[in-house]
Amino acid sequence: MLEENKPMFIGVATVQHDLGVSRSKAYDIIRQLNAEMKKQNPTALVVCGRLNRIWYEEACLQRGYVKNGSL
Repeated sequence: MLEENKPMFIGVATVQHDLGVSRSKAYDIIRQLNAEMKKQNPTALVVCGRLNRIWYEEACLQRGYVKNGSL
């Protein structure tokens, strides 16, 4: 998929699939990453139950969080 066609926000299903976690754990991860993003960028737009795709890719996937259960 081309970069311009990717959605700005991702949902719980994407986090579940990418990280191999339960739905409730995926929501916990979303809340934690949204809080971290808001702390580092106070003017950032945070949507409840959704996660900024760019923040997610940088903060989660590049950190090596895949399937180990902790940030």
